[in-house]
Parts: sequence; structure tokens; C-alpha cells
Amino acid sequence: MSLDTHQIADAFSSKRYAVTYPYMADGIKWNIIGREELVGREAVIARCAKAAQFHETVSTPFTKLEIHRAETCVVVEGAAQFQDQQNQSSSVASCDVYQVSDERLVEITSYAIELNNP
Repeated sequence: MSLDTHQIADAFSSKRYAVTYPYMADGIKWNIIGREELVGREAVIARCAKAAQFHETVSTPFTKLEIHRAETCVVVEGAAQFQDQQNQSSSVASCDVYQVSDERLVEITSYAIELNNP
């Protein structure tokens, strides 16, 4: 089954990284604003694997997920609350911008900010 760019972006932002691997360009760039910039398919997949391990240790219900499409770009806005095994929680708002060329992800820019818990 082939995914369209909307479905690829939704899968990546929903932390279903492995589904997106076949759609990544060899020279993909992932800029995680304020943290790191990854270049190359192998580096991005390695970071995804690390993130997937983290997400196995927390509960992460998404409270908002908005997807906006343009011809070569998909923007996904989201919010989630993380709760770890010690019942510590934090809330995060995020925005991922996906650049697509020839039906391949060529660049991802991710923004995330921690929200104050009431």
C-alpha cells in the first residue's frame, strides 16, 4: 500500500516512524529546532528509533492534531501530554513542517515547546 504525503506526515507526527522509512529521501534533513540537525536517511532513522524507545516508556495522548497541506509541504500542528511511569507529566505543543519532492520526504523541521501545567 502506498501512502500519500498527508498520510506520511500524519504517521511521522503520530510517532509511527517505521511506516515513513520507505518514503525518506537518502539526503533527508531533520532539523529539531533548538536541539539538533540530522542529515541523511540513516541518521534520521537512528533518531526515530531512539524516540520510539522513549515513547514506549510514556503515555502520550494527543489532544490536538491539525494537518495542513500545500503542493510540496505538509504542516502538522499537535499537542500532547506525556506521563511517565512515575506519574510525572508534561504538556507539549508542536509543529512539524514536511518538505516533499518526488513523493519523498526531503526535509522535516520540528518545533516543540513545553506548556505550563495548570
